[in-house]
Amino acid sequence: MSVAGRYLAYGLKKSLWRTVTFSAISMIICLIVASSETATDYENYKSTGIYMLAIVLGVCCTVMPMLELSDFKNRRNLDTLFFLPIDRRKLAAVHFISGFIQVVVIYTVAFLSSLVYLLINTDCFELAYMIPYYFLSVLVGFVIYSFFSFIFNQGNTETDGIILCILWAFVAYAVMAVTRETVIKAFWGPDTWYVEHIQRWNEGNSFASWGIVYAPINNLTVIFEDLIEVNRHGAQYVYEQMYAYRYIQQMYMFFVWGAVGIACAVGFVIGFGRKGAHLAGEPSDSWLAYKSIIPIYGYSLALYSMTENSFEILLILTVILMLIGYVVYRRSFKIKKSDIIAIACILIPILIGLLLKSMMPTYVYV
Repeated sequence: MSVAGRYLAYGLKKSLWRTVTFSAISMIICLIVASSETATDYENYKSTGIYMLAIVLGVCCTVMPMLELSDFKNRRNLDTLFFLPIDRRKLAAVHFISGFIQVVVIYTVAFLSSLVYLLINTDCFELAYMIPYYFLSVLVGFVIYSFFSFIFNQGNTETDGIILCILWAFVAYAVMAVTRETVIKAFWGPDTWYVEHIQRWNEGNSFASWGIVYAPINNLTVIFEDLIEVNRHGAQYVYEQMYAYRYIQQMYMFFVWGAVGIACAVGFVIGFGRKGAHLAGEPSDSWLAYKSIIPIYGYSLALYSMTENSFEILLILTVILMLIGYVVYRRSFKIKKSDIIAIACILIPILIGLLLKSMMPTYVYV
């Protein structure tokens, strides 16, 4: 066995108790949810509770990269790990594979426990669809896991890595939602004023939700719930069918996220190999860290504020939040000139917002 293979076996053995513990907790939670959902007998409405499987997978794919890579955020541990007779990129790949194997094991235990329970205790579901759901959800889990592995690696400390993971998980949604908000208000007016805008608003909101990293597993689960839970009736089922159909129409977004997942996996291995041990514990200077995330959120919030009546308060709050972000980034109240310039550039989205605001239609109520 090669050095990388032996190191992988050592890592899996070292994390065995963690895997067993997570698996047991996940299995118990999924069984509790499955039993409670199938016990419901309100207007012939029963549910498989597979949404809990999606939650378990999402949590594991978020937490596991942090647990697997936390040793690389400590300079003393990093010196020891880099001293091993294994190439850095292979070292990164081994930890990446080790963490994802743990995720698959935990998820598989939870999935099989739910499936066996449903097979034994129910006869009103199309459980054959659970098989493709499992394999597709594992692929989606790979995307989420790759994303958080890549983003966590951008931070030079555990705290920075966690903060960046939280912020990047929703950054695309923030940008897409602000764009939706400003465009609709500028050209069609607020959707709450006229019924004809509600459909356009809902469609825009549905598409913007794809910007959240957890959207693929959520939307995949909604689609398969509609296929599996054929016993459901009533207004609630029609409502959920509508969302399932909308996600099927936007299925191309699964491929977009697939490309993102592959890019993140490759970027993680390459970026890990180039990262020096001396950066551990230092401020996170990566362009995918605070340098980008603070302006993106700041400018998005500034643009959004220009469509609101109390935009002055929101703008002041935006500047304060950006200042706090740069203080956290620099570990000091003494921020750099580049940070001040970035905050000053908030004038650009303000000007765009004023232009859009001038285009908003005026409504006269009689």
